[in-house]
Amino acid sequence: MTPEEFHQKISQGKTEPFYFIYGMETFYHVEAIQRLTKKWINEENRDFNLETFDARTSMVNDWLSSVKTLSFLGGTKLVIVRNLHDAIPKEEDVQSLIDYCKNPILDTCMVITADKADRKRKLFKELTKTKGAILCEAPKENVLANWILDRAKIKGYSMSMNAAHSLINRVGARPGVLAQELDKTLIYSGKKKSISDKDVQEVVGETRLENIFSLTDALKNKNPHKALHILQNQLDNGEEPIKIMGTISWQFRVIWEVKYYQQKNIPSGQIAKAMGANPFVVEKALQHTKKFSIKRLRHSYTQLTQADRSLKSTSQDPKAVMQALILKLTATSG
Repeated sequence: MTPEEFHQKISQGKTEPFYFIYGMETFYHVEAIQRLTKKWINEENRDFNLETFDARTSMVNDWLSSVKTLSFLGGTKLVIVRNLHDAIPKEEDVQSLIDYCKNPILDTCMVITADKADRKRKLFKELTKTKGAILCEAPKENVLANWILDRAKIKGYSMSMNAAHSLINRVGARPGVLAQELDKTLIYSGKKKSISDKDVQEVVGETRLENIFSLTDALKNKNPHKALHILQNQLDNGEEPIKIMGTISWQFRVIWEVKYYQQKNIPSGQIAKAMGANPFVVEKALQHTKKFSIKRLRHSYTQLTQADRSLKSTSQDPKAVMQALILKLTATSG
């Protein structure tokens, strides 16, 4: 199930005695565990009904013994095991855990987390098939806006679609950071229950777009040193090369499209509406159109297409491909 489906079931009072929470978006791991803890654990029963383990430093038998030991105070016992992806249980322990997850004790809840789940391994193959398996991965960018609107609605706020897109443009497809920045915006809004694009602009740093526009600016000014520095900064902050390249391509397409409308003598203030684009994005692109000729845009786009093919080839180093692309784009004339 997805994290959203998990939260919906919890809201309906439906829970499972065994959960396997896996995937690189650990923000969802934290939210799910917080939700389960809030449901069953309080200050009075915490010492008896909550037990946590690190899979790297504990044994499967420890986890199973804990979940099979009834709570002194009664109620649902919650046993949390983290970091299974970094543990290598013995074969007999693997089978014991598989047997338990198929027939868990109903008045307890065991939660196991893993950042990665290699389905070639017997244990992960079985755990991902359980009824309580929750796959935690970032929503696709085309559904992120509705994801943000839904989170705002749950907290009692309405939000414009432009505001949601503005938040995504600044942060990127990172659910944990998006949720954090959304919460900041809601706090800033206070008693005003309607969130606008302006509210987002005033609260959220322009991290993602500013980085990519800074990179575009370095490319425009043929400054390979600065462009490579920005590229390295994005890679160091966990951005994937294919996404960086895709964002550069998107930025060049936006500049090209804005330039097209400029040549048709459409006023700057109306270009965003004509394109159906975010006004913030168009405003930034307008700062670059005079410095890119159609010839240079066309040539750059050819280089981007070639880099895209190279990134999708398993035989080439992604970082090296991106560095070579930067050098080619900064050397492009026109």
